[in-house]
Amino acid sequence: MPLCSHLLSFAAIDKKVWKPYQNDMKNDCHKKTTVELRIQKSMIKTLGHAAAHATRSAPVSISLLGIVTRFYELERQCSKFSTDVDIHLAEIHTIMAIHNNEGIHVGGLAEQLGVTKGSVSELLRRLERKGLAYKAKDPLKMTRLNVFLTEKGKAAHKQHMDFHSQLDCMVDDAMGTRKQDEVTDIADFLEKLLARLNTVEVK
Repeated sequence: MPLCSHLLSFAAIDKKVWKPYQNDMKNDCHKKTTVELRIQKSMIKTLGHAAAHATRSAPVSISLLGIVTRFYELERQCSKFSTDVDIHLAEIHTIMAIHNNEGIHVGGLAEQLGVTKGSVSELLRRLERKGLAYKAKDPLKMTRLNVFLTEKGKAAHKQHMDFHSQLDCMVDDAMGTRKQDEVTDIADFLEKLLARLNTVEVK
């Protein structure tokens, strides 16, 4: 698996992404504003100077925080994914799941994403309002609805995948001439760090 898959968790949809939708589908999850991101970048720069005189792992932590902040910025820049509507993170991941399982029924989509049918139904209503997806009756079972992408939805998915490809290339360039065993070590480190982060809950 490419290193960027570990960095961005592209291979699977993180169920934590869906928590705001499971709790309250009417409220959008908080998205960082441009001002918030600028303040955070300034803070990271200050922490970076202090990290140079701290523990050996501090510079790594600051660099990772900087990467996350930059990803937030990139996400804001491509939030429309070449369409005329704003597409939130959970929505583009739903589009990706529909693309990979064309004609999937609503219950199957909920199972695929690891959320409730109610959450999926609300997401699909949003996608339909934005002209990104539509439902159609299953010809083999008329009580079941199957889900498909519109042409706009397919275009959004393509732009999303192109964005991933660009990040793949950035990671490859940053790796430079490192040997495969070095790349594997870095990937292992990131995977272990992610596993630890997934066990942490903010109180």
